[in-house]
Amino acid sequence: MEGIHKHFGATHALRGADLSVWAGEVHAIVGSNGAGKSTLMKVLAGVHKPESGHIWFNGADIVGREPAQMQRLGIHVVHQVLGIVGSMSVLENILLADPPLNNGLLNWRAGSVTVRKTLSRIGFSLDLKLPAGKLSVSEQQFVILARALSHQPKLLVLDEPTARLGMQETKMLFELIRTLKEQGTTVLYISHRIEEIYAISDRISVFRDGVCIRTDTSDRFPEGELVQAMLGKKMDVFFPKVDAPVGEELLRMDGLRLGDRLNGVNLEIRSGEIVSLVGAVGAGRTEILQCLFGMAKPDGGTIEFKGRVINRRMPNKAMRDGIALIPEDRTRQGMIGGFGVSENLTGIDMKRILSMGLLSKRRERELAESLIRRFDVRPPVASQAMTKLSGGNQQKVVVGKWMAQMVYQLYLMDEVTAGVDIEAKAEIYRIMGEIVQSGGAVLLATGDIEEAMGVSDRLVVLYKGRVVKQTRPAETTKDEMLSCMMGGGALV
Repeated sequence: MEGIHKHFGATHALRGADLSVWAGEVHAIVGSNGAGKSTLMKVLAGVHKPESGHIWFNGADIVGREPAQMQRLGIHVVHQVLGIVGSMSVLENILLADPPLNNGLLNWRAGSVTVRKTLSRIGFSLDLKLPAGKLSVSEQQFVILARALSHQPKLLVLDEPTARLGMQETKMLFELIRTLKEQGTTVLYISHRIEEIYAISDRISVFRDGVCIRTDTSDRFPEGELVQAMLGKKMDVFFPKVDAPVGEELLRMDGLRLGDRLNGVNLEIRSGEIVSLVGAVGAGRTEILQCLFGMAKPDGGTIEFKGRVINRRMPNKAMRDGIALIPEDRTRQGMIGGFGVSENLTGIDMKRILSMGLLSKRRERELAESLIRRFDVRPPVASQAMTKLSGGNQQKVVVGKWMAQMVYQLYLMDEVTAGVDIEAKAEIYRIMGEIVQSGGAVLLATGDIEEAMGVSDRLVVLYKGRVVKQTRPAETTKDEMLSCMMGGGALV
């Protein structure tokens, strides 16, 4: 790719971007949110048409071709935002890009053999008849991956593929990438997780402000230089942990049960604490948060918040009680994609933007602009549609909307740093510090052990819907945590 320029209104997203990829390599692309990584991949996929530049693929200039033409050439992109149709089955979702036809009529069953072979190839078993909307986010990620692999791509682009995956699923993905590489498939891998970059890539390209500023082999690109190249500066503190006085009990769960997903969870949280729920995908982390926020109704047990039982509450009542939720799936649950940044930032706290009972656009704009500055949303345009933002900047809005006023005592955060860059992660960790220093508490669900150990006061390990270990970061190791997450710890 040579000299790629792309504008979105006044925003110059790509400023003459270059990228050279060798056949059969795993090439990592890194950079801060808004650096142009995903935009460049959408240009490669034919989703965006650049104003200028060239894309040379096997010697031919293919710039400006349509997505279907790019796919026929063998270029397939698994985008950060999953293209799942929840009402359709797993089988139909996988075959959606190239549905099986028999005399002009759809015949989904005819494609099931190919789909089963593809799922077997990636080592993932799914009920093909199940509606895709009923799958977890990590399962949906593999459905989209299977859709791409069913076409046997020559060039496979993976944009933040592990943002929704647990450790076991990430390990499976890496094994698959290595197999694809052995078979001659070229892989472009976009991620904010530095440890993954070094684990899987042959070469690394760093993007900043719409251009590629350095490409080198992984073994010649030290981590410190990589982070500095991404940010344009050194970053001394990644986990800005703050001390906060621990107060009285804020939340207590006794014997919480939910189908076969939660099997008698006991947990208490005090004001001033950051408590992390860690565990593999399916361990029950998200289900605990959903029960606390009223999105799921527990089958048994009790939940007490500030001394009152709040079993079977609705989300609006949970908010009135002082509980906020930042969900795992920001696209479907955390934002309104068709609305602008300002509407998304101010929608939680409508009272502050009303004048005599009517919406004040001036107040809405002022509040939104103050939050945009505080969270460094890029581009800093209040009217910008959410769907036009990078994934990391979308997440800043999803977090920021709850911070207009510190009226919530308990913040439930589900994979809150998934798909955001290093600097944005540090900002979110700083916000957690603000919450606990003001007397609130954070319950963080995460599959990232280093994150959990870096920001938490206490760690709660889940395995198959049960708490198997509670400890403090200074009293355990990463290996001990991994063992417990995989079922090797004793029940406590």
